[in-house]
Amino acid sequence: MIAFRALTVSAVALPLALLATPAAAQVDDAIVLNILRNCAQIDDATARLACYDNNITAAGGQARSSVPGQMAAPTGDRGAPLDTRGPSGFGREDVRTPQRFETPAGQIDQLQARVSEVRQREPGVYLVTLEDGAQWLFTESVPFSYRAPRPGDQVEIDRASLGSFLLTFDRQASVRVRRVR
Repeated sequence: MIAFRALTVSAVALPLALLATPAAAQVDDAIVLNILRNCAQIDDATARLACYDNNITAAGGQARSSVPGQMAAPTGDRGAPLDTRGPSGFGREDVRTPQRFETPAGQIDQLQARVSEVRQREPGVYLVTLEDGAQWLFTESVPFSYRAPRPGDQVEIDRASLGSFLLTFDRQASVRVRRVR
C-alpha cells in the first residue's frame, strides 16, 4: 500500500514538475481540473493536500493567503467575485458546501412503512419490498441471530450520514440499506 501511494505521488509529481515551467501560465483549465481530480484519488491526506497545493500554484492560483488559516475570496474569469449562493444544475447535490448539511424543503428524514415481501439474497442479506413498491437491499450482512422482517411488519428507515440509510426493525440493531427500486 505504501508503494502504491509512493507511485501515485510520483506519478502526480512528474506532471507538476513539467507545469512549473514558465509556460505553466498557459495551461488549460480542463487539464488542471483533471489533475485535481487525480489528486482527489490519493488516500494519504498529506500527499493529497500537497498535490492540490502544487497544482493550484502551477496553474497560477494562490496556494496560501496572506492571512494564515484564511483563503482568498474566489473570483471568476475576469476577476469578479464568484456567486457564493451555491452551485446549481446537474450534480449540485454532490458539491461540498456548508448547505449540504441542511435538509432540503420537502425531503423527509425518516420513513415508517409496512413490509409486503422479504427475500433473502444471500446469507444475512435481504431484499425488503415495502407496500408502496420501494425495494431496499441490505448493504451489509446481518448475524444469524437477526430476525428479518416478515410481510405485514412495520419497519423504520432513517436517513444516515453520507447519503446512506438505516433500517430498524423490532428493536434490533439498525442495518445499513440502499434503495434499489
